Amino acid sequence: MFENHQIEGALWERWGREIRRVELDMMMRHVPLGKSATVLELGCGEGFQLGLLRKRFDRAFAIDPERRPESAPGFACSAAEALPFPDEFFDLVFSCCVLEHVASRPRTIEEAVRVLRPGGYMAHALPGRTWKASSVLLNPVAYPLHVLGKWSALRHSGAQQESAEDASIRFSRPGIRRVLHRYFYPEIHGTFSSHWTEYVSWGRKQWTKALSHPELTRVAEVPLLSYGAFGLLRFRGMGARVWLARHGLAGSWALILRKAG
Repeated sequence: MFENHQIEGALWERWGREIRRVELDMMMRHVPLGKSATVLELGCGEGFQLGLLRKRFDRAFAIDPERRPESAPGFACSAAEALPFPDEFFDLVFSCCVLEHVASRPRTIEEAVRVLRPGGYMAHALPGRTWKASSVLLNPVAYPLHVLGKWSALRHSGAQQESAEDASIRFSRPGIRRVLHRYFYPEIHGTFSSHWTEYVSWGRKQWTKALSHPELTRVAEVPLLSYGAFGLLRFRGMGARVWLARHGLAGSWALILRKAG
């Protein structure tokens, strides 16, 4: 029987989930909140990290402007710039690689501060320059291999029975026009104006400045894992990835902030 963990698309999704799980664990070491805390995730996507947050905290809410998670209680379809929650409602506002996608980062931070209780925390995982550089420099070789892996997986998996987990991370068939366009013109990842602007803006000092607010104080800057845009050597060398991140090659890092009490 064909093993679904060998499917490139499903493997890619599992690798992304593993990164998110490890990153959340690393970030929460710097957030001293108990299980009774009320938490908001900005940009929950499919809801994987929302599920992890619900295991840690009694009340976890989430927003996303485009995707509704399978477990919808506490979810609101909303942009981060206009949160549908009352003032000072949450003990923690969390996001993972979301702030590079919002239309207005200043407005998003202002809204997050508004809904955060005095003494509450913000924890934001942010993309780093290592990830950005790899997305452009490796694209001519790595992107075609990534697409070929997905096509191969689709060809071999059509008749196979899906488990519930596999169905939740089903991947889409890449169209030839989109593939060719991305090969010659790699897509800009977020809402910045160019690849160069993204690279410059994703430095730690630049992110810290972008997320600054008079009511927030910095608790910690946490280098997370070293990884690139195309997931080379997936699931291997996690200890080495942590070491490389601490020595300047972080694919992402976290900024932990606290609102004045």
